[in-house]
Amino acid sequence: MNVKGKVEIFYPFFIPKKQNVAFSSKKFFIMKKNVFISILFLAGSFTLFSFYTIKDKIDNAVKSKVVTTTYMEGDIIFQSSQSNQCKAVKLATHSEYSHVGMITFKGEKAYVLEAVEPVRITELATWISHGTGGHYTVMRLKNRTAEIENAEIPVAQAQAKKMLGTHYDLYFNWSDEQLYCSELVWKIYKRSYGVELCPLRKMKDFDLTSPEVKAIMKQRYGNNPPLEEDVVAPSDLSNSALLYEVEKK
Repeated sequence: MNVKGKVEIFYPFFIPKKQNVAFSSKKFFIMKKNVFISILFLAGSFTLFSFYTIKDKIDNAVKSKVVTTTYMEGDIIFQSSQSNQCKAVKLATHSEYSHVGMITFKGEKAYVLEAVEPVRITELATWISHGTGGHYTVMRLKNRTAEIENAEIPVAQAQAKKMLGTHYDLYFNWSDEQLYCSELVWKIYKRSYGVELCPLRKMKDFDLTSPEVKAIMKQRYGNNPPLEEDVVAPSDLSNSALLYEVEKK
């Protein structure tokens, strides 16, 4: 047997050398193509998995931050919205805030006591979602440990309970028959903790010159607005020298 015969007998299936090389090249190309497709599929799957994993982590972090941030009973929380009244309040007070409430707890879960229609307690996360862009600011008494005794907290909670269901005061009168948001917070602090968060002002002290404010004043009071009525606005509370900012988002 010559050398050529010995070489050819080792090729698979006894295929001649030229044919075997062509077959092997084609098979190798197909294998490379399949491997490449597999790598692309695995890379895409990993990228998609990573995206949703990161997204879930971000979503959970946002939810966790709302739930786990350390708030305290009586913290005051501010926000803004886009109703006509809220726009008018911001114009009249030159403030970014048009609504305010007070944080309270049921067990370990945070809620907001607020004067809307009617006075009610709203879950914190829900309350935040009602504000423009979900933005809010939390403030607290600078000397809270000195100003608020533990024995006074149930007194404040009892005050709040009495106010639940009270109708919202569209006319901003200084009485308990109806209540608006900043009035509710101011009165609970005064009556439960003996703290005047800020001085009261007269309605005439606010900027009543914009068309939006004039329209609401005309609609509610006609030609006789109660300019001498005692009033407290969300901006008066947020500007209080007794408070400091705990959180702003």
